[in-house]
Amino acid sequence: MRNDFFKSIWRLAALGIVAALLNGCGIMSWFKSSPSPKTPPPISKGQNKVSFSTQWQARLYGLWPVNPYQGTEIAHSAHQIVVANASGHLVSMNESGSQQWMRSLDDKSARGATIAHGVVYAGTNAGKVFAFDAKNGHKLWSVQLSSEVLTPVVYADDHLLMQTVNGHLWALNPKDGKIQWTFSMNQPSLILRAVSTPTVHNGVVYAGFADGTLTALSLSTGAELWHARVAIAHGSNELARMVDVAARPIVADDQVFAAAYQGNLAAYTEQGGTQNWSVPMSVYLTPVWFKGHLYVADSDGVISEIDPGSGSILWKNAKLKGHAMTGLSSCGNDLLATDNGGYLYAFNPESGHRIGQTRLSSSGIQSSPVCLDNNQILALSDAGTLYRIKLEKR
Repeated sequence: MRNDFFKSIWRLAALGIVAALLNGCGIMSWFKSSPSPKTPPPISKGQNKVSFSTQWQARLYGLWPVNPYQGTEIAHSAHQIVVANASGHLVSMNESGSQQWMRSLDDKSARGATIAHGVVYAGTNAGKVFAFDAKNGHKLWSVQLSSEVLTPVVYADDHLLMQTVNGHLWALNPKDGKIQWTFSMNQPSLILRAVSTPTVHNGVVYAGFADGTLTALSLSTGAELWHARVAIAHGSNELARMVDVAARPIVADDQVFAAAYQGNLAAYTEQGGTQNWSVPMSVYLTPVWFKGHLYVADSDGVISEIDPGSGSILWKNAKLKGHAMTGLSSCGNDLLATDNGGYLYAFNPESGHRIGQTRLSSSGIQSSPVCLDNNQILALSDAGTLYRIKLEKR
C-alpha cells in the first residue's frame, strides 16, 4: 500500500510538471534532449584532404552549456573577440585570446554578443539589452524589454533588432536603446526556444516565428510587407506540432530561404513572398549560402546540398546521421560543421565527402564555426574553452 502511495505521488508530480510546461513556453530540451555524443565513423579512404592545428585556446570563466537549438554566437571584429556566457558574463579578448575586459550583465545570456561601430550589444534572459564601449567595456546604456531575449542583437542602418520569447520583434535606437517599433506574432503553447535571428536586406527585415511563419517587414517602420507559412503544425500533441522557424532566413539570388523545425525548407520571392518551392525537412541550424550554392544540415545530422532554383537535393551525406549538429558554416573552399561530441568537420562542398575532422574537446561544441582570415576558425566548447584553429590542405 505504501509503495502504491508513493507511485501515485510521483505520477501527480510528473503530470504537474508537464501541465506547467504545456501551459507556458516550454523548454524543448526537457522533452527531447539532444542525442548522446557519438564517435564519427572513419573518413573514407583517400578522402582525408585537410588537417586542423590549434593556434591557441583560452579557458573562459562561467557556464557554457551545449544546446543544439540555441548555440552561442561568437562576435568578432578585426582585433576583438567577444562572447557572452550562460552565467551572465560578457568577455572581450584580443585576437591572441588574451582577456581585455569582462563585465557582468546581471542576468544570463546564452546567445552571445554583437560588435558594431565600436559598441558591444547583448541581450539577456531577463529581457534586458545592454550596450558597452567595445574598447574598455564601459556601460553605455541598458533597456528593459517585455521578456527573454532569444536572439543575438542585429545592427542594421541605425536600428538594433532582436526577438523575445513572447513572440515580439523589437527595433531599438543604437544610441540610447529607445524603442523605435515592435512587431508581434501569436506564440504556440510550446516552443523550441530557438528563434531565428532577423536578417536585413535592402531595407527589409526577414524574421521567422515559432508558429512556422516567415514575415517581411519594413526596416524603417516595422510595417508588414508580406508573410508566408514555412510549416503548418500537424500532430496530436504539442510536441509534434512544434514548427519553429529557428534557422535564420537567407536572402540570395532574389529569393528568401527559410526553414522550420519539423516542417519545410522553402524558397520565396524577395518581392511579394510567392513560394517558389518547398521541401519537407526538419531544420534548426541556419543553412549556408556558399559560392552560389545552398547547404543545409537537418535535425537528424544529415547534410545536403540543395539546388536553390528548384529545391532538388544535389547530394546528401548521412554519415553523421544521429549526431546532434551544433553548427554549420564555410571557410576557404570548405564546408564546416560541429557537433555535441566536440568534433569539428570539413566537407567538400562539391561532392559532400567528409574530408577532415578533429575532436577539439571531450565536451560538445556549442557554436557554429566562425571563419577568420587565412582559414583561421573560432569554435567554443561546452567546457568554456575558445579555440582558434588553422585549416590547411594536406
